[in-house]
Amino acid sequence: MDVDRLRAIWAQHRQSQPRRARDAARRELTGRRVRALGGGPALEELVVSAAADGASGRQLTAAFVLELAERARNLPEDCPARSPQRPVDSEQALRLARAASVPAHPVVRAAQTYAEAVAVLAELDPERPGGTHAWALPWLLASLVLRRADFPPLLPDPLAPPWSGRDADERLAGMVRHFARLVTGTLLDELSWTPEHVPEPRSPVSPLAAVTRRRVLDYVRSRRSSLAMILRALDPAARTSVYSGGSDDSEPGTASEVVVRNLLTPGAAHWWTALELTVGGASLTLFVVVQEVGRPRTGVLAVTADARLTTPEGARDALGMSGADSVTVMPTDCVDDRWPQVRDLVDEAVSRAMNELTRV
Repeated sequence: MDVDRLRAIWAQHRQSQPRRARDAARRELTGRRVRALGGGPALEELVVSAAADGASGRQLTAAFVLELAERARNLPEDCPARSPQRPVDSEQALRLARAASVPAHPVVRAAQTYAEAVAVLAELDPERPGGTHAWALPWLLASLVLRRADFPPLLPDPLAPPWSGRDADERLAGMVRHFARLVTGTLLDELSWTPEHVPEPRSPVSPLAAVTRRRVLDYVRSRRSSLAMILRALDPAARTSVYSGGSDDSEPGTASEVVVRNLLTPGAAHWWTALELTVGGASLTLFVVVQEVGRPRTGVLAVTADARLTTPEGARDALGMSGADSVTVMPTDCVDDRWPQVRDLVDEAVSRAMNELTRV
């Protein structure tokens, strides 16, 4: 799996990071994620304690599951991550402990454990109308499964994992793919952490980065004419343009201010391609960013997409894509290995951008 290759790079990279500073950075990231989910200090402390190195050394026995379940049940009443008030019983705890010890790849085991935990909590609260992905306990157990396999902790995600398919195996496969994307995003987050926001000395652009950014630029340009035809059917005065830039520009310009918030590693080398679409009084700018990940350089690239929609009422984000939607390019890849995924990312971003723009 790609996550294994990325985990190996992460494991080597973390050796250069002071453990105390790394723990502080992880706690800060956890706090931001918990606040984004509407949680408070109690949930943050629970997630942080489960992510600590000490917790990862404990075997996920039924007794430990009961301990975590009770802590999740005792979260404040207004916390959406709180478990149902009916407690997990010993038989259910044993089910979860067995799921956490299934002989499989850690990502598969984490997905299975998460799904089993959601099923157990749903049994305890069958009247809950939805929002089961907000429960903390399934995320805590999945995270501990990964920690015991020397992966970084998995933080709760605001998006519900997919759970659809013709049978249980197909549903689990979709869940595993989703968890693989989440784990990849977590590894990229940890690789991107740096104790000092000081730019590295400039070094030559890698051939992989150069070819990837060129192919992205060419592909976005190839989409321009068809998009222009669609927009001009709505507004004869509609305009489209494509331009590019990057951190190696002598005068990056204002576009870099929009891109910088999406950089995984502050100050890392990056190159962006912008597609600007204007219809009537609305304008949307889509950025596709090829960026280096990690400092010191790891050779890993990430391709991300973001868009900003500007109307007379103001400006707002227009894509709704998360870090899990990015494409990771490994240093041992050639551009053809990842190009189908990069192309799909661009197509999905363009589709969402056009949908937002034409709804204004």
